[in-house]
Amino acid sequence: MGSFGSWDPFMNYVQGGLADGQFVHGGFTLIAVGPPRLAELGGATGYAGSGLLSGQLDSGESDIVYPVGAIQNISLSQNKSFMRVWELGSERSYFIGSRTMGQLGLSRVHYHGASLLRALYAYFSDADYTGAVEPTVPWMFNNLGAAQVANQHDVRIPPGYENLFLNLASDMFNQPIGMLMYVKDSNLDTLGAIYFESVVVPNHGWATDSQGTIVQENVALQYERIVPVRCGSALQLITGTEVAA
Repeated sequence: MGSFGSWDPFMNYVQGGLADGQFVHGGFTLIAVGPPRLAELGGATGYAGSGLLSGQLDSGESDIVYPVGAIQNISLSQNKSFMRVWELGSERSYFIGSRTMGQLGLSRVHYHGASLLRALYAYFSDADYTGAVEPTVPWMFNNLGAAQVANQHDVRIPPGYENLFLNLASDMFNQPIGMLMYVKDSNLDTLGAIYFESVVVPNHGWATDSQGTIVQENVALQYERIVPVRCGSALQLITGTEVAA
């Protein structure tokens, strides 16, 4: 169906341009974590990370972010408040938009290795890291770009050690992180990406039971804003192009 005027319930789909077998699901959605602010990556030019600013997410330059595996689900919810303004002399009204707030939810199976909180702070390193002395909290991957934009904070209350971070009371979790959500379709064509800036962790859960075989983790996250990331290889806008019956 290309337009409203060509609507035919017996012959056409309502929305055109939806190809058979080309779809989106969780298997083609990647979650990765990195520095708190996308704009800060401009200081990482010459290091890994400039690809995020240039839109080349398929290149090795995007290795400023760390992919988080074994995630079972992600949810994004946003709320925007509106004030309704009436006027004397009519029955009509106006809407005035106010601030937007959003939150994220992640759940994950702790299959092996780093716990969810450890993976979320994969980029984080103590400010006194010199490359010669191991910091109290080292990053999980060789990330020279993150070293250039690291939060200047030395952790005083340990979040945990090595792979297991469970102490949400650690002052490390007062420091924000960033999160990339990167979406492709079943043909591995890029649909788009967004970067959540200044993400914090207000809630964390870790659970297992005597009859179960897995350890489950979940977090509720809040973020300061969403920044869309332009992807140079993304699919063009799919419009209502008519599809043959």
